[in-house]
Amino acid sequence: MDSAILKQLAALQPEHVIGPEHHRFRLKEPLSAHPLGQLWQADDIATTQPTPVTLLILPAELLAREGFVERLREQLNRNRSLNDRYSARCYGLFTWRGLFFTSWEPLDGLTLAQMFQSGQARKLNKRQKQGMVSQVALALEAHLNQTGQPHATLCPELIYINRRNGVRLMGYGWRELLEPVLPQLPQLPGYHAWQSPQAFQPGPLNSSEDVYALACMIYQLYGGKALFALDDNELSRERELKAPGGISREQWTVLQAALATDCELRPATPAELLRQFYDPPPPKATAAETQDAATTPAPEAPNPVNSTDTSASPQPGPARIWRWQPPTWSARLAAALALFTAGLALGYWLGWQHSPTPVPQAPRVLAEAVPADSRQARPVPPSATETIDSTESTLSVSAPTQPSAPGAEIISGETLRQNQYPADNLTLFRDQWAPDRYAPQMVVLPKGRFRMGDLHGQGDDNEYPVHEVVIAHSFALGRHEVTFDEYDQFAIDTGRALPDDEGWGRGRQPVINVSWEDARAYAAWLAQQTGEPYRLPSEAEWEYAARAGTETLYWWGDRLTSGMAVCDGCGTEWDGRKPAPAGHLSANPWGLHELNGNVDEWVQDCYSPSYENAPNDGSARDAPNCQQRVMRGGSWFEIPRLVRSASRYRHPPTSHRNSWGFRVALDLPTP
Repeated sequence: MDSAILKQLAALQPEHVIGPEHHRFRLKEPLSAHPLGQLWQADDIATTQPTPVTLLILPAELLAREGFVERLREQLNRNRSLNDRYSARCYGLFTWRGLFFTSWEPLDGLTLAQMFQSGQARKLNKRQKQGMVSQVALALEAHLNQTGQPHATLCPELIYINRRNGVRLMGYGWRELLEPVLPQLPQLPGYHAWQSPQAFQPGPLNSSEDVYALACMIYQLYGGKALFALDDNELSRERELKAPGGISREQWTVLQAALATDCELRPATPAELLRQFYDPPPPKATAAETQDAATTPAPEAPNPVNSTDTSASPQPGPARIWRWQPPTWSARLAAALALFTAGLALGYWLGWQHSPTPVPQAPRVLAEAVPADSRQARPVPPSATETIDSTESTLSVSAPTQPSAPGAEIISGETLRQNQYPADNLTLFRDQWAPDRYAPQMVVLPKGRFRMGDLHGQGDDNEYPVHEVVIAHSFALGRHEVTFDEYDQFAIDTGRALPDDEGWGRGRQPVINVSWEDARAYAAWLAQQTGEPYRLPSEAEWEYAARAGTETLYWWGDRLTSGMAVCDGCGTEWDGRKPAPAGHLSANPWGLHELNGNVDEWVQDCYSPSYENAPNDGSARDAPNCQQRVMRGGSWFEIPRLVRSASRYRHPPTSHRNSWGFRVALDLPTP
């Protein structure tokens, strides 16, 4: 085991600055232990303004395992496309001085395991328990729908509860990652106690594994004790189970089915278990009850306004044989609102109840000085004597907010400029100059640096030499490719011919059949209408935005993943046929859609056959009487290799095709 790594881990203290030179973090305070290491609250100081994050610092024992970091990187990359509010979002995997750590959205550090151990889980009321179960079930369901694979590692140590926004679930697909290293883990995850009989045998697992694990969680949450111990074997799953307190007879019937040793008898998915458990049908009536009911007048239904009966158990007598009717939509909506309120109440209750146990701090040694004015727009540089391994992994996202998420707030450009600069990273805004005249939606991008060019040996000669580019200016980039809706208003106002849509429709379709000259004219018109410096992006800015902090072939990883881009072979309904509507595919970590594939995008630069003497400040390379302009991103027409983030090609500035489009950039003022 590397003693230098052990010393680095022991030396970590609040206010230390760690991370590669181009992406730095300032530690704030340690949180709870994690199965894969130690959690810290920290600030990402590579962003325009310090952004709260949670760092997970891997222990030396795991780093000593050959290939572990690579397997972790691959697994995190596979989860990059998850779009679910209850899943913990990972922003990056970093290396620094031999240490490896991951950056996550802010977590409070409280886990369901801690709640079970401290007895806090017993104090939750029915609505709070239902809110927690529902959020975990919805997270599992989202993962199944988006990947077709089960979580398969559900356990209380990987279920985090935040004060303000409820459950955050980790561990998607980590089973293969964790199984070989269980003896080296600093904290043993308890998924073996929640695993099904099938998980004791080799072979792939399906959705029934998550159903079984969720049922174990429900049993422990309502019953107050675990159904199985961590070291129980497969035979333990066959013993007779006793009903936990606090649930109805109908709910216990549903739970027993979910815990059946035969996976075919379980509810199909976590969402189905959730529905059945909280909305169970009444038990079937016996023959005698049916005969009695035929001669017994049915009682009047209770008035839901005046009723004070809050019992979860069914009423005795004839009420049991009433015909069950599905809840009305208004009742379902009321229940959803109540559940949402319960989730918020759960978060605030947990915040009041939970007081984290302080983690003993190591002696302060080798602390890096952090200047008092460290809230600046650039990362804190290393000392002159410091050697930093600046090789960053495939994950490196500068800021947590993804504006493309459903419900993202779009502020006006006027509001953005009235605020004190610098603007928050990934702020989503839109300029308007008339009641029905809008500029494209824009995303404020973070300052930073990246390696530009082919990092994997799969590119063309024009993608070399790889060189570092520092983006020290504040700018925004179009959230989507410019659409026909946006371009047509320019063409009509300026008397230009409307570009042909090939019969594929206009509206939200990305504009096509436009030349570089057309794209530049649109940006100039936009600048004139708004009074703001709209322009085409440089190709360095374009690649910086397309990578969004990653160093993989595509922003989601090194492998082509079906449905993540539109190209000839990317696995979408539009492949080789036409572009998808703007914003239809998943956004990258900075909230930008369809940079890879869909339509080729013109950028400002004059084409050069290599990156020799290329600007390293993100500016565009230009030349008088330029005969070829750069295009980036690939299109619905190209093969997958051409939609890599590093791929570049050229075309005459006056030419156009039905696979060519563009998006705009905008310089932002600095203080």
